[in-house]
Parts: sequence; C-alpha cells; structure tokens
Amino acid sequence: MLDRKQLTGRADIHMHTTASDGFSSVETVLDHIARLGTLDVIAITDHDVLDSSLWAYNHRANYPFEIIPGVEVSSAEGHVLALWVTQPIAKGMSLKDTVAAIHKQGGMAIVAHPFEVLVCSAAPFHYLRHPECIRESGVDAIEIHNAGAFTPGNNILARRLANQLKMTAVGNSDGHSLRAIGRGVTYFKGRTAADFRAALISGETAVEGRRWPVEDYIRLFPRLVNDKMNALSSLGARLTQAGRS
Repeated sequence: MLDRKQLTGRADIHMHTTASDGFSSVETVLDHIARLGTLDVIAITDHDVLDSSLWAYNHRANYPFEIIPGVEVSSAEGHVLALWVTQPIAKGMSLKDTVAAIHKQGGMAIVAHPFEVLVCSAAPFHYLRHPECIRESGVDAIEIHNAGAFTPGNNILARRLANQLKMTAVGNSDGHSLRAIGRGVTYFKGRTAADFRAALISGETAVEGRRWPVEDYIRLFPRLVNDKMNALSSLGARLTQAGRS
C-alpha cells in the first residue's frame, strides 16, 4: 500500500507560455513558480515547440526547483506530453509512433487529457472502446487530473482508464495563466527530477488538484473553438481536393 505521507515531492509538468498558447513569457512563468514556492519539479510543455522549454532548461541553475525539458506533441490520436526531450517530435503521427519517437530520445511519454473532445474528437471514443491501445502504444503514464479540462468527465474517465490498465497516474495544471499553475500536482518520493522519473517508472505517485479560475476558461475557449474550426476547414479542403483528383 502506497503511503501518501512518504510522497514529499510535488511536480506540475504540463504548462504553457507565449511560445504557444500561454498568456505569459517563460521568464514570467519561472519567476512566478519561484515565488509560489510549492513545486519541486516542473516542465514547460508548449504545443509542438521547444523554444521556451529549452530556454528554461538551459537556465535551470537560476531557479530553486528542477526543470525537465519537454513539449506537448499533437499526435493523430490526441496530445502527448514528451518529457526529457530536447529535439522536436513531429506532429500528426500515430500515438504509437509518437511514443516511439519520444523514447528514441530517452524521454518519457504521458497521455494528456485523453478524453478531451475539443482536442481530438475521435480519440476519446476509441480509448473507451479499446483502452488496451494505450498500453500497447508504450505510453509511460496517464494524466488523470487536468485542471483545465473542458470536457465534462475527462478526469473521471482518465482516472478509471489508469486504474483499469494499472498504469502510472499524474496530475497537472495545464496552466496557461500564472494563477492556474500548481492547480494539478503529482506527488512522488524525493524532490528531484530524477526522483520524479523513478516514480513514473515505479508507479509510486499520488494526484491532487482543483480547477482553473473561471476567467481562464472564458479567455481560452474562443481560441480552442477557432482552432477546431480551422482544423475542420482544413480537413474539408483536403477531402474536396482528394475527391477532385
């Protein structure tokens, strides 16, 4: 039985900066976390870009917490957090190929908000029908608490999935604003990034969290809808072109 009292470390390894769709620069985010004083390990995981994450990692000696290089990869089957990677991971690949590319760099792969319909409308239903595909992909852990999840039931279904597959669970803020950071936390033994990685491997984690401030949903929702409409428009154009040829 896992003793929660032994899990002294706190990690939030899913957050964004202005390098993708976050509201603050990487410097502002890191300074805020330092003032917050509640996190031991963090990762900047912007969408499909490593710029801010690598800047943070290269300046990690200036901060009183440990920093993991990472990125949130847009796979064809949803978003995947790639940790301990320093080279770009191509987007649009299958979940299995995305995980393989992450592992090739010596990284670890975590399925982010697996039942978030606004991210990938088909993936949640596929995961419900074929949950074993997550394990078969080689994924290392499942995000069971996402503080900013838009789709009702995302976190409940993600927790159920992790329990069903007996896989390591993590919790994150998916913070786009400073106030959201730390609203999803993974507890682990120790305090360092190496300790956190060991916990992901052993499955010795505990998850806690609360939701984003309401203002963050209001601010981000139009952008999500716009991205979804653009994706649908692009898909329609490709299908039309394919029909003509």
